[in-house]
Amino acid sequence: MNYENIEFKKLFSPKECIYSYKLNPTDGDLIWNIDNIDKEFNAHQSGGRIVGFDDNNIFLSVGDYKSRYLAQEEDSVNGKIIKININNSDYEIFSMGHRNPQGLYFGKENNFILETEHGPLGGDEINLIKFDKLNKNKIPNYGWSIVSAGEHYGGKTYKGNKLKYEKYPLYKSHKKHGFIEPLKSFVPSIAISEITKISNNYYVISSLKDKSLYFFELNKENKIIYLSRVEVFVRVRDIIYKDEKLYLFLEDTASIGIIEIN
Repeated sequence: MNYENIEFKKLFSPKECIYSYKLNPTDGDLIWNIDNIDKEFNAHQSGGRIVGFDDNNIFLSVGDYKSRYLAQEEDSVNGKIIKININNSDYEIFSMGHRNPQGLYFGKENNFILETEHGPLGGDEINLIKFDKLNKNKIPNYGWSIVSAGEHYGGKTYKGNKLKYEKYPLYKSHKKHGFIEPLKSFVPSIAISEITKISNNYYVISSLKDKSLYFFELNKENKIIYLSRVEVFVRVRDIIYKDEKLYLFLEDTASIGIIEIN
């Protein structure tokens, strides 16, 4: 990086946009935009994690911004993980059916991506996305907003949720409804954040609400074993592992913590 002369240029910008409100031409009041069919919007439900793939491509996660139906539309980038060519800005959808992807880890040696995402009320997920699915006519689909281990906020008994459950039923079995099962669902939610590898088949994820780290191993069948929780008493936004040290980006204290890993 040349710190004396840094030139920024736009790499990627989707043509679509989730508009929440627009001005009523009659009286000037704010009204829901006609394209926002569910009349909901959440700017925090946005994903936004970036990881490198090779010299020419990166992966970018994009949330659904609470327009749940877009996660299941192949012509939308929302609720997706997309691969972007950094030379010409061309992109393709790598996986779909995501709500709010918070963490990405590219396992080059294993030829897969590990992804973490916030569920609704409950149902945070760890997902494994295999590269052999890419460009095979069918995009790997992780089910949001048709399936989830969680519930819509307020639950099924909340009077305002009846129509929501009719459109987005949140079935509990991914596989039974034609979607890919997560490696792990957290109920209640832990507000999962980043995921990274420590060594061999050992990984760690961080959490915000739960203020903890979770260590686990993947076996030969890529199933999670030996999941253990370590409380750190502060919201962990991001983690990086380097030289046998785990660096924690701590949100509440605006500080960096360091844990030595044996």
